[in-house]
Amino acid sequence: MDTLDDFTTLEQDATLSEPLRRVAYEAGMMLGLEATRDEQAYHRRRLTRHQYWLQGYGTLAGMAVSMAPATHPNNTDNLTVRLLVSPGIGIDGLGREVLIHEPYCINLGDWLAAQTESYLREGYSDADNLLWLKICVRQKDCPVAMQPVLARKLNLSTDAVQPSRTADSVRLELIPELPPPTADDDYQPWACHQALPAALPALSTAEQALLQQVQNDNAEAGAQLALHARLLYALDSGGVNPQQLNDELEEGARLLLARISISVVDINAILVNPQLISINNLVRPFLATASQLAWLARQP
Repeated sequence: MDTLDDFTTLEQDATLSEPLRRVAYEAGMMLGLEATRDEQAYHRRRLTRHQYWLQGYGTLAGMAVSMAPATHPNNTDNLTVRLLVSPGIGIDGLGREVLIHEPYCINLGDWLAAQTESYLREGYSDADNLLWLKICVRQKDCPVAMQPVLARKLNLSTDAVQPSRTADSVRLELIPELPPPTADDDYQPWACHQALPAALPALSTAEQALLQQVQNDNAEAGAQLALHARLLYALDSGGVNPQQLNDELEEGARLLLARISISVVDINAILVNPQLISINNLVRPFLATASQLAWLARQP
């Protein structure tokens, strides 16, 4: 549901380097609306930062993308094809919970008809006549429970209303985009921070000696210690709050669900038919937790 400009929320959630503040309650202290919002933001942002740094981002379960109808006898008919996203849960690129509690669908033909040719060409490959789309999801605020409020300006309507609640919702997006090279499509747990170079950082003499000793005693433990050494300098280039977040907030928040390819003869008259459409769910990032693995191990 796209009923609220959530740029402010995106900007706040993407500011990973800001120290959080909670309200210090004292008897007789007058607290207003700002204090209530600060209290909510403190707990909310602590949770999202915990999930971002300790869990990463990706699909936990569900949110499979499919199409209906899934097949058709021939590839010459223009059909009504709906892209379906099943119920599921995940964590988006800013560490925020994404919960899809019921199936969602997009009419692919209607969506294609509403796009400009120049926009669709961003995902068009002349080499193999394929139109590539990616379907993404992210958390989004949704205002609900409208209630009357007192007018705050002169001549404002006496029956002015404002939402009394902000519900957690999701934003599904279908975006034309050529798939990146395989090497650039690897899972990156901290979505908004660049991957580290393979080379070890410059270590002190004592650190080098310790690393060499551990590697000589146990190769596996030595490899793990080398990874820890790289983490010491992981944020040197971008810091806790990377610059790329300020350049494109929405891109940093998006969670990839699937890549879709459509065989196209004429990009101005795209034939929508299941025989010409391929969906790949396995290109998405996944989150593997101990509870998931234990649950999967118990399946018959």
